[in-house]
Amino acid sequence: MMKTMKQNNKIPFILYLFFILIYFNQGISSLPGQCIYYLTRESWGLSATMIGLIGCITGLAWYIKFVWGYIADSFPSRNKQILYFNYILIIAIYLYIIIFGLNIWTLIGTGLLTNMCIGFNDVINDKAMVILEKKHNLRGKLQALQWTSLGVAGLIVSLLGAKIAFSFPETINYRIAYAFASIVPILTIFYLIKYYKCETVSKKPKFHSCKEIISRVKNKRFLIAILFIICLQLCPSFGTALMIKAREQLGVSKMFLGYLGATGTVLGITGYALYYWKVYKFRVKHLLYFMVIFTGITNLFYLYIPNQWYLLIYNLMFGVFGGITFLTLLAFFAKIVPTGYEGMFYAIVTSVSNFCARGSGLLGGIIYDHFGYSICVIVSSVLTLVCVFFIPYLKLEELELKGAK
Repeated sequence: MMKTMKQNNKIPFILYLFFILIYFNQGISSLPGQCIYYLTRESWGLSATMIGLIGCITGLAWYIKFVWGYIADSFPSRNKQILYFNYILIIAIYLYIIIFGLNIWTLIGTGLLTNMCIGFNDVINDKAMVILEKKHNLRGKLQALQWTSLGVAGLIVSLLGAKIAFSFPETINYRIAYAFASIVPILTIFYLIKYYKCETVSKKPKFHSCKEIISRVKNKRFLIAILFIICLQLCPSFGTALMIKAREQLGVSKMFLGYLGATGTVLGITGYALYYWKVYKFRVKHLLYFMVIFTGITNLFYLYIPNQWYLLIYNLMFGVFGGITFLTLLAFFAKIVPTGYEGMFYAIVTSVSNFCARGSGLLGGIIYDHFGYSICVIVSSVLTLVCVFFIPYLKLEELELKGAK
């Protein structure tokens, strides 16, 4: 993959390492996630609705990424210092948890702060990514590299997280997970100090007026893309419901769930690689139709899970396509972001997506608690399929990625 990239552009490898590290940090921050789930569900006894609500609250920083984007666009010469501060704060938060542990309030508080730092770093990274994607006409290839890095981190999270959750009691295992997760931010600070150099920018802040921003937001092409993301991402998720069913009805072990996560991650990485190699050439419109229909139909398979092996079979059957369709959307949005507003407007898109995704988890939890697992899956599938009727109104012929066939 790296050989192909060197042939197509002049971006130095040391800069590629920046994108790899930022996204690897984002992925490895989820290492305590499995331990936290077992703590909240099986030790504290929280409902699916409450778990979904905590996810919504702690994800606040990801819904307001446009704020981080405005700061990144306005003070480009300060972005490196912001990265320093955020990673130091993340390490301090992890250290606090390791020493003092968690209750429901500190879980929410530390989750908010950690997500704020990671989300801000993500925006700074994405700003640089959008600029380079446009400059070198990469059509999503740099994003494929980012998400491959995130996928590798996810693989480590799935296996190591399951091992830690399985091997230690619930009052200790999450502290151990946070200790392992703190290693990557420390290494990243070393990289930023020794190797990373921002592009030459003016030290004078570049403020955009509210009038300028509103005029860009009201752009028809931008708005229809946002509406589609809202419709697609707000469909109720049955992820928490599936986890509860696996643990409490099927009796699936923590290690097996970790292996499932690892399998899905490997297949997702394969999807990113396929996108980088070939899929980026095809029309976005066709890929979006495939994504919506494929997701809506394959969700229904999860109505029939007689044992844990069916979970593995479904992972193997469907895992690759998630990475492909996800990168299709990201490449599409990178193209419609206006020049000079890369940080803020790409953050607006992802903020909307993140808010709807977290809301999707909350809606799924509410439906599960009141109507059960099967209804949750059916509602999710049906509402996903409804999104297919929205695609013709996107007018993708006008928004087609340059060079698609």
